[in-house]
Amino acid sequence: MNKNTNEPSNGVNRSLKVRSYVLLGLFLVVGCGVLIWRLYTWQIVRHDEMLNAAASQQMKDMTITPQRGQIYDATGKVLAKSSIVWTITADPSQIKAPSLTEEELDAMGGAESDESKAQRRADRVQSISEDLAEILSMDAQEIYDKLIDSSKQYVLLAKQVDKPVADEISQYASDNKLSLIVSQDTKREYPFGAFAASVLGFMHADGYGFYGLEQYYEDVLAGTPGRLVSQRTPTGGEVANDDRVLYEAKDGDNLILTLDAEIQAIAEKYLENSVKVNNVSERGVVIVMDVNTGAILAMATKPDFDPNDPMTIYDPERAALLEGLDGEEYTKVQGEERQRQWKNKTITDLYTPGSVFKLITTSALLDSGAGTVNSSFNCVAGGYTVLPGTKPYQCADNGYGVLGVHGWQTPADVLANSCNQATIQEALLMGKEVFSDYYTAFGFTETTGIDLPAEQYPYEGISYYPEEDMSLIDLASSSFGQAQKVTPIQMATAACAVVNGGYLVQPHIVSKIVDNDGNVVEEFEPSAKRQVISEETSAALRVMMEGVVDNGADGAAGRNAYVAGYHIGGKSGTSEKLDRPKADDPTNYEKVSSFVGVVPIDDPEILVLAFVDEPHAETEFGSMLSAPLVGNIISEVAPYLGIETDPSLLPTGNVTVPNLVSPANPSYQQWDMAQVELNKKGFAHRRVGTGELVLAQSPAAGEKVPAGSTVYLFTDSADIPTVTVPSVVGKSAALAKQILSAAGLNASLSAEEGTVTAQSVAENTEAKMGSVIELTVSGAEG
Repeated sequence: MNKNTNEPSNGVNRSLKVRSYVLLGLFLVVGCGVLIWRLYTWQIVRHDEMLNAAASQQMKDMTITPQRGQIYDATGKVLAKSSIVWTITADPSQIKAPSLTEEELDAMGGAESDESKAQRRADRVQSISEDLAEILSMDAQEIYDKLIDSSKQYVLLAKQVDKPVADEISQYASDNKLSLIVSQDTKREYPFGAFAASVLGFMHADGYGFYGLEQYYEDVLAGTPGRLVSQRTPTGGEVANDDRVLYEAKDGDNLILTLDAEIQAIAEKYLENSVKVNNVSERGVVIVMDVNTGAILAMATKPDFDPNDPMTIYDPERAALLEGLDGEEYTKVQGEERQRQWKNKTITDLYTPGSVFKLITTSALLDSGAGTVNSSFNCVAGGYTVLPGTKPYQCADNGYGVLGVHGWQTPADVLANSCNQATIQEALLMGKEVFSDYYTAFGFTETTGIDLPAEQYPYEGISYYPEEDMSLIDLASSSFGQAQKVTPIQMATAACAVVNGGYLVQPHIVSKIVDNDGNVVEEFEPSAKRQVISEETSAALRVMMEGVVDNGADGAAGRNAYVAGYHIGGKSGTSEKLDRPKADDPTNYEKVSSFVGVVPIDDPEILVLAFVDEPHAETEFGSMLSAPLVGNIISEVAPYLGIETDPSLLPTGNVTVPNLVSPANPSYQQWDMAQVELNKKGFAHRRVGTGELVLAQSPAAGEKVPAGSTVYLFTDSADIPTVTVPSVVGKSAALAKQILSAAGLNASLSAEEGTVTAQSVAENTEAKMGSVIELTVSGAEG
């Protein structure tokens, strides 16, 4: 019975075994087929793809950032430089929860839940974040938020890290087996801060030049990146062996500018003051230019910004526009204000040149033969009517007491009086065709091509009236610079042609490109596009321009630009912005006050163009606002460049010091205007303090001192400080004078040559700054 029962059971077992073997065989066949198919796919079909994937996991390919080229001024000062820094990145996917011991696993029943593993990883990320935050001086939560997402393989932790911190991060990564990548980068720095900012530009956060020279010369400065290919550790580090390939980076080349930092600083100092004291709404500009070569010696726009932190809005009044805004409106206004402060107004903005443009009209009149230096033009009461039924053109009051009555005038008188009526008559005498030909020849219908980005292009019908569309009214208004818009660099370049013999030079701000070994890669030679007017016409205009400044005579329109000892020529301009009615008086318009000065006008070397856009002061005339600005700049730049004075233009003997403090002379209480008065009388000057008003002066008003003495203007306190008198006995007269000057004192010499045998104030005695020390000079110099 038992046998009968067991037989069927054994049959079932055998059947089950057979089926199991069959299924197992089937699984093996299918598995092998799948494996073979996978191998075929990986090895044959996707061979290149899988090879690259394996290489990317096993090889470390690191970009080597080249050193960005530096920017130097004409004297070798570094205006923009790059230093080596490091970037810290991480691979969150490589940060795992710590491995558990067998005891810990047993305590969990032999397996750990996903929740527990995630929590332990989070705890480790938290610990790492706190450690890194301490090293990097960052917020631990910010780092934690970047590292916690295990699906990411790359996150940026920090940029522009210095070497000690980078080394500490590398050591920490090694000690803790973390996938932290420390890669070399460069940091752009501008040592002088808010200095020549609109010229230099700055770097975008993504590492390329943004605005200014940084943008225009990006390809020159950037260099070529290199690569380092090496074997990679599981944590992302580099395997220390010889199996690595290095492609060296090529550093960027350096720029040597024509811009001189000393001249730039002088221009910025006076422009910043002018913009401030005259309540200028739309910024101001200064261009200092070599009239013969087109080299830019200074180019300033104020207010400006610090290229080390360009996102901050530095003008307090403009920054106040953001108060109370939020959301899209805040973002929009913030963007507009940033763009506004970044723009280089000397090349990007069009302005109405006003009477400065009369230099061009007069040049065209004489050069075309339509008029001569002896031609006469009449300015009459009631104005000049171009066409019947149109409004007559008037002249501004130029000190004659009667509006627009200059009478008969030569072209020289027209410039000196800045007479609109006579200038219109000059243009009508030429006609539209001749006027337009010279307008084009002087470069006003094209960009100058200066090596800076975003130069504004002059558009027909917007910037000027082309000949075929120009009416006689347009011609009349254009003749004195009121119907066209130009860029400051166009006006400066054209004015250079007026005085340099008639040549339209190419303005430029980079003199050469050099590599890191000092080899010249490229040098920019001065060039002239064309000759616009003849040498004879240019010479005639130079004489007329000196008459405008008139050696500082009180009746001259350009008197405030005069500096004793120098032949200075110039022309002022005050133009109306007909598209900008004043907010408090819609019947009146905002003004642009400008002046162009050239020194020495008898043998021109430099030109200074300055204007303030929308001043709100007691006066808006360029002769009262921008002429002083130009004069003060010339008073420092001309001696710095070694431009010689004409002894016949200098006062001699003892000169009376003017009163620069008394309320009887309120215009002189402003330190810059006090300097203008001193410039005209041949005094040197030195401001002591940072205030705006002159509170005290030394030497005192009314004191007679040697011509050329320095008058000290104290703007922080009415208390005049004392200085220690040095010993100058035994020194040559010239050296003694220099020593006293360096100590803040003046010298009165009994003779200009010889040896000092006595001084009126003993050495080591305290004397008021600016005091005059009398020196007895006798015998030959030792």
